[in-house]
Amino acid sequence: MTKQFAVVGSPIEHSKSPIIHQCAYRVLGLDWNYSAVEITEGRLRQFVETVDDNWQGLSVTMPLKLEATRLAKNLDEVAELTGITNTLLKLEDGWRGFNTDVYGIQKALEGPLSQERPAVTIIGSGATALSAVFAVHLSNPASEISLIARNRQAAKEVMLRAAKAGFKIKLKTFRLFGFKVSRADIVISTLPSSTLDKFATRIGRRFAAKPRGVLLDVAYHPWPSKFASAWQSNSLQVVSGIEMLIFQAIAQIRIFTSVDSGQELPNERAVELAIRDSLGLI
Repeated sequence: MTKQFAVVGSPIEHSKSPIIHQCAYRVLGLDWNYSAVEITEGRLRQFVETVDDNWQGLSVTMPLKLEATRLAKNLDEVAELTGITNTLLKLEDGWRGFNTDVYGIQKALEGPLSQERPAVTIIGSGATALSAVFAVHLSNPASEISLIARNRQAAKEVMLRAAKAGFKIKLKTFRLFGFKVSRADIVISTLPSSTLDKFATRIGRRFAAKPRGVLLDVAYHPWPSKFASAWQSNSLQVVSGIEMLIFQAIAQIRIFTSVDSGQELPNERAVELAIRDSLGLI
């Protein structure tokens, strides 16, 4: 039996997950299939209940991450903390949910997050923003975290999740966007590409609003976004969402092979380099 895996969500046509996973499977000598399946909101349970026994795991992207949490029979510690599931693994007693987005963000910002007390501004209030909040806190509990969001209700839910885990974040409006961005050591944008175009223009025009820290722009298609270009024009470090994608995928492959996101793959560095090569990064 050839094991079948896939990334599921909508839209899905630009996903690089099939390239990443198939490349890793080749390096690991695994005769597995990995595809992309378009599944719209509300349809995830129907999909998993109708697939055959060849299907062993799923990478879950928007807008299905909350549905995946509800579908899972049990959750790993990070998925439990965040309420966000981006990985499903079929076990004998049902589907188990994991969150590898947190690990992906931690690895993408490993250096910047090691600062003594970084000021971190996270833009957005969706599933990725929630994972970003926990990635920052778990990497460096001394971090000062601010959340800039338009959806106040969603933002309050993020704050409640943080409070339940024993830490606080500050909620800010977009009126303070320039102020918070210009004073942050790390900025994490979790919004779709082009959403922040007008703010990128303002950053370029106003000296007081110029950034000074590192940017992780989770959106990577197209790249660079205008927002990321605003950092590059100031000769500042920009981290593409591709970095997050690579490392969260490696954690998923660990789960698919050993049920343990902390168990390194055989020759994991070779897997990472092969993935980077397949994406044209080296």
